[in-house]
Amino acid sequence: MPIELISLNIRENYEVHEWKHAVAILSQDFPEEWTDILAVLNSFRLKKSWITDLDGQESKAEAAAGVLSLCSA
Repeated sequence: MPIELISLNIRENYEVHEWKHAVAILSQDFPEEWTDILAVLNSFRLKKSWITDLDGQESKAEAAAGVLSLCSA
């Protein structure tokens, strides 16, 4: 049952594994953090072209990492 707590969108875009009841623990004992994790996984996409299509400029992946680091501050 716990793996079904992860949306189909996340399960289709990421390789998801249940390990030692992590989903049950996070969703029940840390509901705010669980909601944050799901929100990030639902909204974040890392495209191969963001990494490989460089013109000597900052890659989109580096820019995304900068945005993510600002969110964690």
